[in-house]
Amino acid sequence: MRAALVDRAEETETGAAKRDVFALPKRATAASDRAPVLLEANPEVTGSAMTVPGDPFYATVMRRRLRTLASLPDWEIRPVTLLASELFNNCIRHTRSGDPGGEVTISVFKLAGRTQVRITDAGPREGEITVPRLRPLDPENESGRGLHLVATDASRWGTIHHDDGRTSVWFEVDRLERNPDRPVDHAER
Repeated sequence: MRAALVDRAEETETGAAKRDVFALPKRATAASDRAPVLLEANPEVTGSAMTVPGDPFYATVMRRRLRTLASLPDWEIRPVTLLASELFNNCIRHTRSGDPGGEVTISVFKLAGRTQVRITDAGPREGEITVPRLRPLDPENESGRGLHLVATDASRWGTIHHDDGRTSVWFEVDRLERNPDRPVDHAER
């Protein structure tokens, strides 16, 4: 993991090695980032939140962290990491999260019978208004499918517009009981 965080070493004029080091994820401290979107009263909640730089490299870091925090079997975590990746990429493409110094906050919660993930951006770029919404699919365009994937594969999803200009997109995936009589699909491994 440490080797993955060091991008490259360059020789300076003095012959000393200079390294470009990627920042490590940090714990999100805002109470709103560490609380789930609740659809029922008095749930049992286990969760965590982290903030990472808005760089495509951190999609991999986010997926690894989600796997660890959710502690779900591989066949159940895959849809969660796929949907989170789509939302992460939307943040860095459409908001200040993708600008130099931009950040994305990822929150994950284990709730009764389901896993909830919330991805929060750094707010719109100067002079822009960004509102996550389903747009008509254009078969000629390679982009614009992320929220459709979330709407199709998530059990529930929605958006939250924060007073500070940030936007969160959250989704839940219901946990499924694995049928022991069903043969194992090797693609699930």
